Amino acid sequence: MRFRLGLALGFALGYILGAKAGKERYEQIVKAFRGLTEIEGVQSATDKVKETVGEGMATASQLIRDRVET
Repeated sequence: MRFRLGLALGFALGYILGAKAGKERYEQIVKAFRGLTEIEGVQSATDKVKETVGEGMATASQLIRDRVET
């Protein structure tokens, strides 16, 4: 319950601060994020995470199938 309250408060605070910052600040943040994602090291880390998550999902899916069948 405390986690949900904290999450809701964080979301509300971020929304309010973002609304006050305006569209120009939003565009600056988006531009910085896109620049960050274009860095080779970040791209390779992202690819590795995607691959690992995909493998984990396949393993979890198989474990669930095995449990359901037994």
